[in-house]
Formats: sequence, C-alpha cells, structure tokens
Amino acid sequence: MEIVVADPAKNITVFVLGEAEDSEKRAETARSLLADPRFKAEQVGFVLPPVPGNAGRRLWRLEMMGGEFCGNAARSFGLFIARETGSRGRVPVPIEISGVDTPLIVTVDTEAGRAEVEIPKPLAIDRVEAGGPESFPLVIFDGIVHAIAPDISPEETAFRRIQTAVEKRCRDLAGTKLRSHPAAIGVMFFDTASRFMTPAVYVAATDSLVFESSCGSGSAALAAWETRSAADGERRLEVRQPGGIIEAGICRKNGEISHIAIGGPVRLSGKITV
Repeated sequence: MEIVVADPAKNITVFVLGEAEDSEKRAETARSLLADPRFKAEQVGFVLPPVPGNAGRRLWRLEMMGGEFCGNAARSFGLFIARETGSRGRVPVPIEISGVDTPLIVTVDTEAGRAEVEIPKPLAIDRVEAGGPESFPLVIFDGIVHAIAPDISPEETAFRRIQTAVEKRCRDLAGTKLRSHPAAIGVMFFDTASRFMTPAVYVAATDSLVFESSCGSGSAALAAWETRSAADGERRLEVRQPGGIIEAGICRKNGEISHIAIGGPVRLSGKITV
C-alpha cells in the first residue's frame, strides 16, 4: 500500500492511500503501522478521494483509524489535498473527516507549509469526578472528549484512572450532552506553572493509548476551558507540548464560543510504498 506521513507538531499521522477498507481491516492496518518503528506514528487515517457522479461523494474524506475526530489530522489532510490537486498559495480546502457530520474548511498556505482548521464547537463543557476530591473539566466534542488534568503527572496509571471516570460520565450523559459514546478519550495533562501540556489519547477501536507529541483538539479543549470566563472577543493561545506549539484561536460572543480553530506548521512526506 501507499502512505504519506504527516508531521503536525510531531503528532505523526500516517495517511493510507488507495482502496477503502472496512473497519476491521482498517484497525488491523492501523495497528501494524503504529507498531512500525520506521514511522513513529501516533495515529493513522484512511484517505478516500471524491467519487465522480451525481450519487458520489464530492469532497475528499479522511477516516481515522477508530472513526474518531482529530484536529491535527484534519489540518494536515487539507495541506495534503492542496498538494494532490495542485493548489498554490493560501487557499481554503473543504474536507470531510470522521467524527464530524459536516464538512470542515482547512485554510492552507502551501508556500509556508501551514494549515489551520475551524473545528466544530464543543457540545458541552462538563466536569468528571475521578474519585475522592478530584474533579476535572471535561470538554465534549463530536468524536472525542477531553479531560483537562491540571498539575497531574502524565503517567499511564493516572490516565487509566481518569479514563474510567470519563467513560462512566459519558454513559451518564448519553442522549443529552453526548449523542453517542466517544470514539476517543483524551486526557490533557497541563502543568499550570510552566503552561506545558502533555496529551494522551485512547482510541477504542484499536485499543491504543498514545502519549502524543501534540494534540489539536486537545489544544482547542484547553483553550475553551481557559477562556470560559473571558469577555467577548477573539483570543489566540499558543499551547506548548512535547512536539512543539499548536496555535488555538477562539472567539466568544454573548458569553458563548462562536468559533474555534487550531493551526500551525505541517510537514508532509512524499508517497511511500510499504
């Protein structure tokens, strides 16, 4: 098969090109690529080009390995499409991606190697109890939910404890603030003194937990939480993470989030046959 390796702030994402696969085969392929030391991949997405004809799909689509949503993959995918279609300069690229019901617009700059995507607003901001006095903010998106864990050491034991609490809270919220059980759960370990975030994401379909180099939707979740009491207007935050910086832009109107976007540099490999 052919692949392209995307590097958005070291959140290495492998795009698998070619024929569409069923979910079982995608999970098997994803596990194989995640285990391949050549790529150091943190996630895998499957590229579905447009299908000609009146009944066909008109936009390029990216199916993530577990049907989850990923902001870094979305913005990298836009830059990939621009390259595939010969677009140049600063252009908007419409895409479809798993975990989101409507198309997204990725604004890419092919000369600078940058991409920014406006993502759907959080469905809700809630809290999750993780035993004893611990309580964490929970930012709920379609396709992924993120717990913000201030000043908690980023370790698997801590992740699993919070994950269990998040899964229980998601079951409680099903049908109200949450339409279905999330395909992925993130815990954003945030050091408040250094303002440094260490993301960890679990994807159910592949039963994979990765302490990621960066997380786009997690950066958006942190921005949503940090600006919860902010006055109306636009703000941009630089979220420092192990792989670099994700830029999060957020606008509030009448006390509510009106739009939220993430962006920054992206590097793409050429096509690789594996």
